[in-house]
Amino acid sequence: MKSRTTNLALAACMSAALVLSGCASGGDSGEGGSGGGGNATGAAQDGSDIAATNAQDRSALEEGGVFTRDISDWTTNFNGWHVDGNLAEYNRVLDATDPILYNWSADGEMSPRTEFLTEMPKVEEKDGKQVITFKMNPKAKWNDDTPIDYTAFEATWKAHAQTVDKGGYNNVATTGYENIESVVQGETPNEVVVTMKTPYYPPTEFFQGLIHPKLGASPKAFNELMKTEFHPELRSGPFTLDTIDQQSKTIVLKPNDKWWGEKPLLSKIVFRQMEDSATIPAFKNGEIDATRVGNKARLAQVKGATDLEVRTAPRLTTNVFLFNAKADSLKDINVRKAIWQSINREEIKQVRFNGMDWKEKPANSALYFNFQPETADNMPVEFSPEDAKKTLKDAGYTEGSDGIFAKDGKKVSVKYTTFGDDPMTTALAQTVQKQVKAGGIDLALDIRPAAAFGPTMEKRDFGFLAMGWSSNSSSPLTSVCQTMCSDSGSNYSTVGTPELDKRMKALGGIEDQAEQTAEMNAIEKEWLQLYGQMPLFNGPEMWAVRKGLANWGPAAFGSMHPQWENVGWVKGSSHK
Repeated sequence: MKSRTTNLALAACMSAALVLSGCASGGDSGEGGSGGGGNATGAAQDGSDIAATNAQDRSALEEGGVFTRDISDWTTNFNGWHVDGNLAEYNRVLDATDPILYNWSADGEMSPRTEFLTEMPKVEEKDGKQVITFKMNPKAKWNDDTPIDYTAFEATWKAHAQTVDKGGYNNVATTGYENIESVVQGETPNEVVVTMKTPYYPPTEFFQGLIHPKLGASPKAFNELMKTEFHPELRSGPFTLDTIDQQSKTIVLKPNDKWWGEKPLLSKIVFRQMEDSATIPAFKNGEIDATRVGNKARLAQVKGATDLEVRTAPRLTTNVFLFNAKADSLKDINVRKAIWQSINREEIKQVRFNGMDWKEKPANSALYFNFQPETADNMPVEFSPEDAKKTLKDAGYTEGSDGIFAKDGKKVSVKYTTFGDDPMTTALAQTVQKQVKAGGIDLALDIRPAAAFGPTMEKRDFGFLAMGWSSNSSSPLTSVCQTMCSDSGSNYSTVGTPELDKRMKALGGIEDQAEQTAEMNAIEKEWLQLYGQMPLFNGPEMWAVRKGLANWGPAAFGSMHPQWENVGWVKGSSHK
């Protein structure tokens, strides 16, 4: 799989990558399936309340019914493994249509998704090399009836063995895959043997998902085959494509008649791209069955809706400020540093969580979440407008009569891009604008539609912006290089050094988990001194859900990949 996806949301889905997501409003990405919980109205900061899915046995649920939810952005490539398809919201669709080899409990424990992988991978040493054996379910097939066997592993490896500048595949992350020497069939067609050039730990951090051999056949196929077409025949999961409407930006899924596992309970799943301002009215009118309510205003707006249930758990997203170091106004590291020193993250949290009865520890790292014991304080500077001004003065900038610094007759003015029309997005942008001005920097607000998030990231058309990284793994191992390596297509800040790249690419060879964690934190601590990505907060995952919906909702790590065949409506529900 990929490691982390982005939000408004960018999201990666098929390895332990991060997915990207646009953020800052109440429409933050993340929901789930596995894990208990029912009707949570709050979640403890220590992670003790981490699942709110209304967990029910399948026998308690109706057969049939439609579940409709909004998504905040629209992909520019239907290949979720491609850097332009690595959107958190789009990856929610792929959870139902593409193979995922593991299940996760709410606290991050992994187990095999036996419809695909019959047991956890076996790790051995043979002839001095690490050998990992995967045993696949013989019933597992792609929708075009191609067996899901070693050829899928081989295609996934080849598409992720090198960065785009070397291999041509515009993938999300190469961590782990670049360590592979060979992928071959084992003793049976369902056994896959992966031999490593250098060891990689833990081996569950790659091959969390797979691609069809046709998709990995060449860089052209990987980059272009799904650019505008979904190609359901090259996928495999409990649901498959019914319709896509590019005009209304709606994806409708139906049960997959080629699925060999439990029969899906829902007759349809509908994903509709919507602006934030339209989602609450749509929920109250019965047009959608779930929407995020992650701020005070949205909670107030949804009050009184029919059959309302609010489900809350910790979010698996780290919200960050991302700085494009190649933008003219941000090429000078001193300007980026001064902005960091100008930003009061505590004030930003107060604005963001106002009226939500939510407090959390500082997010001083984008590696681990606040409820994980491995998290560390890796921040290079503290909030101080005076220090920001000193940074600029020491770099040769002069403060003008208006309080804005300039150099060579050019004022320090930076573009801050936002997406969507949620009032919280506006409030946060204005807060940042005020803070940065106090540090001597002009901030120009650049407001775009929510659907522009993907194209903006694809073109790197921004100065700095707020976004989120959504996790697909309880370990950040794969996402370290994904987001920080200087040659990674998912390093949207573009900052990095060859020395740090080398250390990041060696992380998988550290077998001791405590040592590996310490090195990851040490690398991030040094990388943050380049001022490309500033951690902000994690926050709660809050959803307004129609009462009666079961086995779906926020559940920490259990929500990364819901088992969509088990999502349904409780018998007797008024809405299904």
